[in-house]
Amino acid sequence: MGKAGNSLRYSALKEFSTSVDLNILSAQKDAEYIKQLYSTIVDYLGEVRKRIYNNEPFDIKQAVDTVNHIINTPDLIEKFYQSTTLSSYNHNNEDYLITHLINVLIYSLKIGTGLKYPREEILELGLAALLYDIGLFKIPENIIGKNGKLTETELNTVKKHTEIGKDILSQFHAEHPMLSRVAYEHHERKNGSGYPAGLEEDAICEYAIVIGLADTFDAMIHNRPHRKALAQYFSVKELVTLKDSLFPSRFIKIFLDEMGIFPVGSYVRLNNMETGRVISNSKLHPLKPTVKMIFNSRGEKLPEETIIKLEGHPVLYVTAAVSKEDLSSEQ
Repeated sequence: MGKAGNSLRYSALKEFSTSVDLNILSAQKDAEYIKQLYSTIVDYLGEVRKRIYNNEPFDIKQAVDTVNHIINTPDLIEKFYQSTTLSSYNHNNEDYLITHLINVLIYSLKIGTGLKYPREEILELGLAALLYDIGLFKIPENIIGKNGKLTETELNTVKKHTEIGKDILSQFHAEHPMLSRVAYEHHERKNGSGYPAGLEEDAICEYAIVIGLADTFDAMIHNRPHRKALAQYFSVKELVTLKDSLFPSRFIKIFLDEMGIFPVGSYVRLNNMETGRVISNSKLHPLKPTVKMIFNSRGEKLPEETIIKLEGHPVLYVTAAVSKEDLSSEQ
């Protein structure tokens, strides 16, 4: 879809949002609304990718409008997070790089909210999260989509995306000075093990830390050509173990507060041996999520939908996380 058509679609989406109060929409209408917004962002990023590939300038205004729209609409960040995590439309055969950018946008906005950033900083964080990885649009597809381990030469080519992204986004430096810096620094790590400059500790900008954390988590929980995904819970556990070397503890704590120890979409087993999928979390009681039950204690699919809010349940609690592979083997 061209820029004009995409802008018309976005205008229609804004008209839709002003005519309906999201707080009173049914779950079905919520899901449809999120799906429209998601598709609009996919189309926009597809246009950006085409223009970058052809060395053409692209319009950043729609990106600004999109992030503004998300943070200005009550509860939309959380609704977007839950809907995209639990739905299949961002895990099908769509382009991984584009869906990855959208996921990182939502994770970053949640973390930024937890850090209590003021509205203007949330906007800049979200804008950076939507565009930070666009340098990868210039990396050859035969490298990005390669099955198996990358060679050292190929890996070095991929690593150049941080500098490419910095150069592309520098055109917007006057109005959005952090964009190019985040693109350059999002693979830097607290202990100096990152790239391209080996920065350490406070030398890395906060937006790059937040987005780097969100980027790492999303990469862990999705299959890539060269490695299989980790389940959400196990990805969280691995990030926590790395907190003293890769990411500052303060950011890991906020990540856990916002995403949950058992993130939305992860599978858990309760003490009654039934298994379900997490659909929401409680910040006050992170070990007691709300779970949609799927299988009974014998591994049989439950005939009716049952949702249990463990936070208010006197008896039931989570005993273990379950990977999707283990879940399938039990059926």
